[in-house]
Amino acid sequence: MDKVIYTSSIGLDKIICTLIIGSIGGMLGVKFKIPAGAMIGSMVFVGIYNVFIGKGYVPSNFKTVAQIVIGCIIGLNFTMDSILGLKKLIIPSIILVIGLTSLSIILGLILHKTTGLDLPTALFSAAPGGLTDMVIMSESFGALTHIVALLHLIRLTTVLTVLPIVIKFVTEKLL
Repeated sequence: MDKVIYTSSIGLDKIICTLIIGSIGGMLGVKFKIPAGAMIGSMVFVGIYNVFIGKGYVPSNFKTVAQIVIGCIIGLNFTMDSILGLKKLIIPSIILVIGLTSLSIILGLILHKTTGLDLPTALFSAAPGGLTDMVIMSESFGALTHIVALLHLIRLTTVLTVLPIVIKFVTEKLL
């Protein structure tokens, strides 16, 4: 009986320690204005902790809770105005969905064939969604989430640093 209590208290200690370290990393990521700072900071701090200490732990059912919370946050973006505004966005939406989906699948297949990444990892890495969303979804498909996260982080950092310069250059030349 004492052994069961002792074992479960160690598990709880690991969870609390992992969440504290992740929270510190997440807050620092936000403070330093890192793109997707809360997730990236948390991921880096817990990753470092787990690599060097090897005691990081979060129960698998926490992932379901995280997906529910993310779903709630995304759902809060929908308003009656956004739904009514969809009439104006039907054609651009169709073009974006078909174009981005097609290009993402093609790019994912190229990644899979040329790099040796497994197909789910390659497809989720090439998907145009947000870092957090793609990592959470990729986990349920058995993809290598750390690779998906790193490739999206590289993509996100590049887009946030290069795209504003390109947009400024293009709009100045065209307008």
